[in-house]
Amino acid sequence: MEVLWMIVIVLVCGAAGGFVNVFIGDSGLHLPKVENGILLPSFLGTMLVGTVAALGSWGAAKAITIFGTSAASVSFSTGDIANALIVGFGGAKWFKSETEKDVLQRTAAIAAGKQPDQSAALKIASSTPVQALATAVQMQ
Repeated sequence: MEVLWMIVIVLVCGAAGGFVNVFIGDSGLHLPKVENGILLPSFLGTMLVGTVAALGSWGAAKAITIFGTSAASVSFSTGDIANALIVGFGGAKWFKSETEKDVLQRTAAIAAGKQPDQSAALKIASSTPVQALATAVQMQ
């Protein structure tokens, strides 16, 4: 039963790491939505990825037999909590980077098919990926 509590703690810490990542950049606290053909997964998606990353990392580090004849006890330390927070944050950052890459690729494809617009180019260069996509869609 104590292993289940350890897993719950790791999951919560991974989700917390993913949640902290939401406030870096332009994600914000929004629900999942599709904007200009791109899925924006929201804070729920980043927390889910942080949770899975933390659990995977902890499982790999604590790879021992939990059940069966050669079951061993599992230790749990503050290092496990810190690792879950850091890996949750990093996993969520990777996920956000992949989403932003998709947004920026779509922005470039749309802008390349339109007439050159110096003011739109300056606006795209200085805005968030989602704002850049909206600007590219509005170009003439």
